[in-house]
Amino acid sequence: MKKIGMSFVALSVTALLGSGCVSLDEFNRVQKHLETEQKANATLSAEIERQDGEISKLRSHTASQEARIKELKALAEAKPQYDENEIVKRIQDIWGAGLGGNDNWEFVQSGGAVGVRMDDSGVLFKSGSWDLTDNTKKKLTELAGIISKKVKSDPNLFVRVDGHTDTDPVKKLAAKGIKDNVHLSTMRAMAVKDFLVSQGVPQDRVFVAGFGEFWPVNSGNTSKDKQRNRRVEVYLGDADALSIGALPGAQVSK
Repeated sequence: MKKIGMSFVALSVTALLGSGCVSLDEFNRVQKHLETEQKANATLSAEIERQDGEISKLRSHTASQEARIKELKALAEAKPQYDENEIVKRIQDIWGAGLGGNDNWEFVQSGGAVGVRMDDSGVLFKSGSWDLTDNTKKKLTELAGIISKKVKSDPNLFVRVDGHTDTDPVKKLAAKGIKDNVHLSTMRAMAVKDFLVSQGVPQDRVFVAGFGEFWPVNSGNTSKDKQRNRRVEVYLGDADALSIGALPGAQVSK
């Protein structure tokens, strides 16, 4: 409509100029105004076109994100399927015969890595700290002997130590600088890592992760449930296998 109006003005001015009713100066003034309006109209049209393109991109991105969210939700809701025989074989392949048939160890899997779990039923740490108990040191000494040989003979193997806590708050540990359960679980994983290193496991092949109370294996709130959730898991695997994997580590055998 605006373009039609401007065209009409141009024709009218031309007609008036031809009839002698409009001066040349007036005609030039109107002509300049018309050109300005035409430029503004072209700029506005370009901006509208640009915004339409941005809206189209946003709609496409939103649809893509919604599809990805649905895909991730489906993956999160799907229960991982474990072939126990395959996992046991993988444990034997990675860990060797050192732990085979030993009922003192609970084997677990996380992603493509396999490892052992030690919960607090055997009292892993001294109360209110990340100091290892003598019993824990004894078990870790045995573990370190196996791990050390494996990682030294296979340059692709690494060790990940995962620390977990129960849901109890850590107010009493604030004086020691502990901020929350994630912090505490990390300190406990570090204590295990440091002990393994002291027993000959190469320092550059071990890393830690602290999960706090967020990856429980038992959902209850009894003292036994809390003991199970206060735990350390030590995994062996290559770099890809030691990504975080399924949550939490799936029990294989004990």
